[in-house]
Amino acid sequence: MVCKLKQIVDFVREYKLLEDLDDEAITETFHTFPHCCSWDKGLGFAELDESRLDLAVDKIMEVLDESYDHEYTAPQIKAIATSFMGIFEAAGAPKSPVPFVIVMLARI
Repeated sequence: MVCKLKQIVDFVREYKLLEDLDDEAITETFHTFPHCCSWDKGLGFAELDESRLDLAVDKIMEVLDESYDHEYTAPQIKAIATSFMGIFEAAGAPKSPVPFVIVMLARI
């Protein structure tokens, strides 16, 4: 389970997923995602795949709705998330749920 701030920073640095952002920006994004470890534990799996992507989309929409004034729709977020599945794959990064959500939130 990768869900604590240091683990997230280490993860995105290891796989070069947010190279243009400093640790402070990643920390800010992390803090918009409350209770990420309990959410991760409740999922019952360690890696996202196409069949589980809707769970990440639901969480991204929830965090966006609670934290930002935005106009994204769930289908738009799903299309973006599908693209990010490919980015994680190209980087050789496991699609761990919390880092996936953090990277998505940092990029949209």
